[in-house]
Amino acid sequence: MPLIPADLTAFLAEKRDSREYRRALAVKLALQGYLYEAISDMLDVTPGFISQVKKAYETLGTDGFTLKYQGTPAYLSSEARQAVIIWLKSQQEWSVEHLHDYLATTYGVVFQSRQS
Repeated sequence: MPLIPADLTAFLAEKRDSREYRRALAVKLALQGYLYEAISDMLDVTPGFISQVKKAYETLGTDGFTLKYQGTPAYLSSEARQAVIIWLKSQQEWSVEHLHDYLATTYGVVFQSRQS
């Protein structure tokens, strides 16, 4: 059985997002000599996915497994969010419309729709 690189073993030992773990596991199995079809069946991925993550690992190391999406920045800082919570607790009655107006006038946060 081929030797698995230490960085890959360490990556798999850490607590990870399941998508990152699946990527690393696919590469580990490929390096151990499993057929792509078998890996595809085990992990419910495509052979192209395996090839892609293996190439990313060869190029970037374990950084090739990590998710690149970081999300959008928050509209409110943690201090502003805490101030809004305090404001909400101080209200006798409140509604989504009232909160919407408060956020717009105090922090300049305007929602695109009422469902936001």
